[in-house]
Amino acid sequence: MKKPQLTTSTPRLGYFLTKVYWTNASELLDFQLKLKAGYKKRKPNRHFNTLSMFYYSRLHRKYRQEVKSDNFFNTKVANNLFNGLEREFAIYSYPIPKTNNLGLRQYHFYTYPMRLTYYSVGLYLLRLTQEFVREYYGNISRVNSFYGGKLNFIDIDEQLQLSYDNVWYRAQYSKFRKTVRDAVKNKSDNQVVIRIDIQNYFEEISLPKLLDFIGKCIKPSIQRKLKFDAITQSQIIEFFSFLAGGNSGIPQMDNDVVSSYIGFLYLIFADMLIDQELSKPDYGLEEHSIIRYMDDIYIFLTFPKMLTPRAREICVSSVASRIADCLYISLGLRLNTKTRLFWMYKQEDVEKLLTSLKKVSSPSYYTPIDNSDETESTPQEKLDRILEQLRNLKRSDLDPTFNMRNDFDDEVLKEVYAEEVGTHLRSPQYTHQISNIFDGFNFNLVVAQPREILIVLLVDKAAKQKFEQFLLEKTQLTSHDIHLVLNYLNQTGFRSIKLLNLLKTSNVMLPVVKAYEQRKNSVTRTGYFGLQNRQVLKLINATNVIEQIRLRVKAEHRSDYSVALNHLLNEIHAICYLLHQPKDKGGKKIQEKDYKATYVLKFLNEKNIPHEISINIRNLFDRRNKNPVSHADSISWPVSSEEYRDYHKHVGMCLDYLL
Repeated sequence: MKKPQLTTSTPRLGYFLTKVYWTNASELLDFQLKLKAGYKKRKPNRHFNTLSMFYYSRLHRKYRQEVKSDNFFNTKVANNLFNGLEREFAIYSYPIPKTNNLGLRQYHFYTYPMRLTYYSVGLYLLRLTQEFVREYYGNISRVNSFYGGKLNFIDIDEQLQLSYDNVWYRAQYSKFRKTVRDAVKNKSDNQVVIRIDIQNYFEEISLPKLLDFIGKCIKPSIQRKLKFDAITQSQIIEFFSFLAGGNSGIPQMDNDVVSSYIGFLYLIFADMLIDQELSKPDYGLEEHSIIRYMDDIYIFLTFPKMLTPRAREICVSSVASRIADCLYISLGLRLNTKTRLFWMYKQEDVEKLLTSLKKVSSPSYYTPIDNSDETESTPQEKLDRILEQLRNLKRSDLDPTFNMRNDFDDEVLKEVYAEEVGTHLRSPQYTHQISNIFDGFNFNLVVAQPREILIVLLVDKAAKQKFEQFLLEKTQLTSHDIHLVLNYLNQTGFRSIKLLNLLKTSNVMLPVVKAYEQRKNSVTRTGYFGLQNRQVLKLINATNVIEQIRLRVKAEHRSDYSVALNHLLNEIHAICYLLHQPKDKGGKKIQEKDYKATYVLKFLNEKNIPHEISINIRNLFDRRNKNPVSHADSISWPVSSEEYRDYHKHVGMCLDYLL
C-alpha cells in the first residue's frame, strides 16, 4: 500500500508526528499494562485497576500489534483519516463525582488507537519542551514543581525512558509532600503561605495559549528540528479541539500520565509569571518560593522582621490579587474556593497547612507516604485505625451534600494500599472484625470513599454478595451509582456480567460497555459511514477528501449542520471525482474545479446506483445552493439536524456502492 505523501501544502499530523512518537506511545501504554499485571517481581499495582486498562488488556494481541504497526500509523493517523473513523477512534465521555460532594467531572474513555494517537501528540509536546523544562525552568531555585510521573526522552535515540517511578506518580508525589513539610519545618514567624487551587483546571487549559508560550520559550533550533511552526501549531489545536468535541481543555482519563504532563507544563508558565511578580521590589519581600503539585500551588512569602502585621496583611492581599490577575489574564485560569492563607506564627495555621496536604489533587490510589515527621505505625496499628474509621462511618448518617463528617479521616483509609496492610487484611484476626462491620452496613455510605472501602469490604464474601445485590437493585443509575459500579468492577476484575448489563441501561455507559465487550482481532467497520475497513482504505491518499471529512466532523461536533452539509457535499463530490477520473469529449482530463453536479450524477448512473440514492445526492447539490453558508440570500434557509442526518445517511449508502 502506497504511503501517503505529506508536504507543507497538505498539513496533517504526519507533518510533525513521526512513527518514533507512535512507537513510544505504544511502549508507554504497554508498560502501564505490565504494571497492572505485575512487573519484574512486583505485585500487580492496583493504581492501574481501571476501566481503560482492563479494556486494553482484553484486546487480542494480534489487533494491538496491528494498531502499533507503521502501516496503521501511516494509513489512518499520519494522514488525519482518523477524524472520520468514529468507531475505531472512538471517544466516549461519562461523568464521575468529585471527591465527597455532588459536583461532577467529565471523564473520557478512548479506544486503543485513539489513546495511542493522543499519547503520541502528548509525547511530541514532551520532546519539544524537555530541554527548556530541564535546563532553564529546572534551574529556577525558587520553584519546585511535580506531577504524577516523570516522563523523559533519552536524547541520543529519542527513546522514552520507562521505569516504575517515571510512570507511576508515587515518587514525585512523595518528593512534593516532603518538600512542603521541609519548608514548614524551616519556617519563621515572619512567613505566610498562600495555597492556590485552580478552578476546573483541566477543562480551562487553552492549547493556543500553551503553544504561544512554547513558541516564545523553546530554542529556535529545537523548534526547527521538530517542525514546530504555524502548520504544526494549527494541527495540534485542531486535534485537541477534536478530542474535546469543539470545547477547550485537555482530556481526563484514568492512568493518563500524558495529560498530567501537559497540565504540569501549562502551569510552568504560571510559575514563571508568579516568580517574576514576587521578585518585584514593590512588595518588599525578603524571599519567596513556589512548591507545586499539578494545580495545587503553595507560595511561601518571607517578610522583613520589622514589617508590622498590618503591613504584611496589605502586602499579602496585594500579592494574592496580582497572582489571580496574572493567572486569569495570561492563562485564562480562575482560582477556586480552596485557595487558603496560612500565617506561620500561628500554630493552628501550621497544622491546617499540613492537613491541607492530604487534600492535594492526586491519583485515586496511593499509599500514604513521607510521614517522616510522624511516629511510624505498625501494619496492625494502621489496620486498626482503618477499621475504627469504618465503625464510625457505620454509625453515621449519610450527609445530604455527600461531604464527609468531620470525624471521618479519609487519609487513614488510604493506608489500605500499603502492601503490609494488605497482607494483614485477610488474616483470621481481622476477617471476623470486617464481617461484623459490614453486617447491617448501609451501603449508601460507601460513597464516602468507595475504592478504599471496597478493598476492605471484598475480604468478606457475604458482604461482597450483599453489596453486589445492592448495586443490582438500582433502577435508574445516577453518576454516583455508576461510580460505585465501576469501582466494584475494577476491584473484582470486571467478572460480573450482570453489573455490566446494568451499566448498559445508562445512555452514557452503553457505548463504553459495548466497546469493552468487543475483543475482535481487527475492526472490520471503522465508523466511516458504516463502511468496511477495506473500503475506507481506498481513501488514504485522498488529501482533499480527508480534509473535508475533518471539517465536516468539526462542524458536527458544534452542531452546525449548515456548515456540515457543505463539507458533506464536498466530500462525496471529491470521492466521485477520485473514482471517476472524468475526461471531456476530446479525451482531456477534467479538472476537479470543473467537475459539475451533472458529471457526478452521470457517474452514479454508470455505477448503477439505486435511483432513491442518486436522487438524494442530486437534491444535496440543490440544497447546498439554498444553504445560507454558501448562498446568503433571501431564499436560503438553515439546515436542521433531521435534514442533515437524512442526507448523511444517503451519502453513506452511496459510498457503500461506490467503494
